[in-house]
Amino acid sequence: MNFEQLHYVKVVVECKSLTIAAQQLFVTQSAISQSITALEKELNVVLFHRSRHGTIPTEDGLWLLPKLMEVFQKTQEITLEIESRTSQFAGEVKIATIPSLFMTLLPETLATFKKDYPLVNYQILELENNKVIEAVQQKKADIGFIALTHDLSHFDTSIYFQHLQVTSQYYLLVSASSRFALHEEIILEEVLEEPFILYGEHFYPNLIRNFSTKSNEQTILFQSYNSEVIKKSVMAGLGVSILTNLMIEEDPYILDGRMKAIKLIGYPFQMPLSYSLIYHQDLRKSPLIQKLAAYFD
Repeated sequence: MNFEQLHYVKVVVECKSLTIAAQQLFVTQSAISQSITALEKELNVVLFHRSRHGTIPTEDGLWLLPKLMEVFQKTQEITLEIESRTSQFAGEVKIATIPSLFMTLLPETLATFKKDYPLVNYQILELENNKVIEAVQQKKADIGFIALTHDLSHFDTSIYFQHLQVTSQYYLLVSASSRFALHEEIILEEVLEEPFILYGEHFYPNLIRNFSTKSNEQTILFQSYNSEVIKKSVMAGLGVSILTNLMIEEDPYILDGRMKAIKLIGYPFQMPLSYSLIYHQDLRKSPLIQKLAAYFD
């Protein structure tokens, strides 16, 4: 058993596909398959069922894979700890992030990293999802934080993905006096005739426009990058809005009853929104980037 084998196993588990795992790791599918087969022979157990429909754990794999991931995690921690003891990281990291993660995940983690490596500075850009991806692809940012809205195989192969242990749900924001305020859950179809006040230029507006071929009947009153303006406009009854729970956690307007957050269910909100840290493949050998990325694993 070696680190490379465990790394291959980790990515296959995440992607549920040897093909996609090979694309992410920039190796051939046969190389991954042979490595995992060698590990299975060493352990005398079959970890995965392989088929054209995907790669899924066997019954033995469901029991053993979590233990192998613990070994991989510990090995990675030891490696990074050795590096941190033998080198002092310094420099600037350019980070591009969507607002919801900038408001929740980043501050605490970056503060911890800053405490451990005080010579590292940050330049942070708050951008929409597609702009974060562009910034990383064009090397205008070293690390990006995005919401996963597509299959990973559709992304540029220059991008490396590291899944984050964060998910969120979509909520409809309405004023306390809205006729929808007593709802606990709601489908988008019920509110399409309402004026929408949406965050950003693309992400949320596209969710609305792509929902129905009758998009010309849906009114987007205005779009803004200022969440405070959006919330105050909703409270005033000018329209409704859509945000994830990450952007409205412990929101004072909701807590004091001036605004109601209603869980959106059904298409296109039936699945939780997941997130990923991304960086350019050229930075996979950068000790500083790898060290910072490990803090979000």
